[in-house]
Amino acid sequence: MPEQSQLLLNFPTRPEFDFSNFVISDGSRFAFNAAINFCSQSETPYQSLFLFGQKNLGKTHLLLSIGNLASKKSTRALYIKGADFCDKIGDGESSNSQQALKKLMDVDYFLLDDVEALTSSVAAQEKLYHIYNTVIENGGKVAFASNFSPDKIKNAENYLTSRFQWGMLAEIKPIDDNTTAKIIHKLAKDIDLNLPENIIDFLLSRIPRDFISLQNAVTVLNRESYAQKRKVTLALVKKALKIP
Repeated sequence: MPEQSQLLLNFPTRPEFDFSNFVISDGSRFAFNAAINFCSQSETPYQSLFLFGQKNLGKTHLLLSIGNLASKKSTRALYIKGADFCDKIGDGESSNSQQALKKLMDVDYFLLDDVEALTSSVAAQEKLYHIYNTVIENGGKVAFASNFSPDKIKNAENYLTSRFQWGMLAEIKPIDDNTTAKIIHKLAKDIDLNLPENIIDFLLSRIPRDFISLQNAVTVLNRESYAQKRKVTLALVKKALKIP
């Protein structure tokens, strides 16, 4: 497969990212409902969706879930990260770049992560603007994810900012400590791993709050505890998760 094609994720892919295992909290419920409605219904009041919020809250999870659900309906979805778009497509005039650009416009769902990465390149923003207009005009849908709301993205061109705000804006707010603790506890309980309250409190302060990070941490602790035939202690946690 050509190098350029590696930058684009065709769906189905990454099955661990699914609406069924997204952790819904009070701060993410609106974004979750907006995302699932965006791709589960053939007609929605909005053709574009802009997800924003702090890092590690599930924006990528929702974007990939959109693509996976879209593929189950035999619709075409492509996902690309902002840095890859900017570096390999936005400023590129090579045949590979042009091929990838054409491919991105010929989809039912165009999914772009880390939008703010494009602000370093006016050319990249111009091409994104062209993709947006083409996909929408062809009856497709576009979804974005960013750490910032459209009006807070520095150096974004005005014409692009206005497009971001045309559709549905959905903020994902931080998960509160109590909800996150319950999630960690449930993940551990599901695999018969006993995590003391002091360990859960430590994890709350030291690992990302997105579901996959929480799940990976619990899985690693379970594996390490089993291998050492020891209960989970703070020392074991620090060593297993490489936390200083």
